[in-house]
Amino acid sequence: MSGTKSIKPASVHSRILVPGRYHPQPIISRLVSRYDLTVNIKAASLTLDTDSDGWFDLELSGNPQKLTNSLSYLQGLGVNLLQLAIANQIQPTHNSLNFPDSIYKLSPRGSAHLTHQWQEEFEQWISLGQSNRLRLQLCVLKTYYEQPVISKLVSDYGLTVNITSAILKPDNQDDGWFDLDLWGRTKQLHSSLSYLKKLGLPIWLDFSSVYGDR
Repeated sequence: MSGTKSIKPASVHSRILVPGRYHPQPIISRLVSRYDLTVNIKAASLTLDTDSDGWFDLELSGNPQKLTNSLSYLQGLGVNLLQLAIANQIQPTHNSLNFPDSIYKLSPRGSAHLTHQWQEEFEQWISLGQSNRLRLQLCVLKTYYEQPVISKLVSDYGLTVNITSAILKPDNQDDGWFDLDLWGRTKQLHSSLSYLKKLGLPIWLDFSSVYGDR
């Protein structure tokens, strides 16, 4: 009989402030791929094409040592950990710092319409030689507030995901809106869109990088 003890997963809640210079980098995606964590975004405010700081309330779950390493990674980047609470030991104090309201509301844009039937647009994207990068806007319905939808795009489908814009109010008040930059192979991208479709989440494919801004 092996004497090796299984390590009980830990959970940490953290509110992070991401400096504008790191917006082009898939920081949250790396927490999943590098440290094998499950990351659920509980609230978010990030404005596209600005140097202002982005805000995320995160629930991080995984191996305790990897959790520690991931927080050290964030601090090494200069990402401020404004609040930190260990689940079942310290209650998160989310009310002690008001989460900023976004000054804008994300809305559908680009050449594609709101669709769950995205196959035609996807085939068009492939025909234009876009085989590595796909931009889209995703509406995460408030009924999925407790599910790490974006984290699964990394862990289950092997994608690199950069969040370029986000608005998700805390406490399940409204649907969340995310502008995502997805990097991966065509099959991975196709499978990830099938996953989002299965969940019933609205998707807008963004072809502005192909056709130019409209």
